[in-house]
Amino acid sequence: MSEVQPKVCPKCGGSMVQGGISIPIEKMNVPPMGDMTPGFMHQGLPPGIETFTTAPMWEEKTGEKTGFLFKRDEIKQMKTVGYRCSLCNFIELYAKP
Repeated sequence: MSEVQPKVCPKCGGSMVQGGISIPIEKMNVPPMGDMTPGFMHQGLPPGIETFTTAPMWEEKTGEKTGFLFKRDEIKQMKTVGYRCSLCNFIELYAKP
């Protein structure tokens, strides 16, 4: 059987460490105010802030058309996997099907 070879940096020859990219997104939650709620009731409450994390996806058109009434290009999405060199910090990204 073949063993998995450790990845080598193409720039400096150092060892590559597998990782990924995540993008933190902050979303402000403003308390809803109904039509009958006076505005002064919510003045002392600060809006809540939630932080979400998302990973970037690779998108490419497949050449196929989808849709029943409205035809549009079909898009294939794949996760991305990254490797970082432990010496020079060079980063390589790959689309993982």
